[in-house]
Amino acid sequence: MKELIIMFLSFFKIGAFTFGGGYAMIPLIEREVVESKKWISKEEFT
Repeated sequence: MKELIIMFLSFFKIGAFTFGGGYAMIPLIEREVVESKKWISKEEFT
């Protein structure tokens, strides 16, 4: 359950502070998911 809360908070933070739609979110999602949390690799993201 803790993992779901962490995932929710990560995406909530991205959604709350991003304006401009999906294209504006992609770099922030990449930074959070690939570089910060290391949930997936760079190859899987692209």
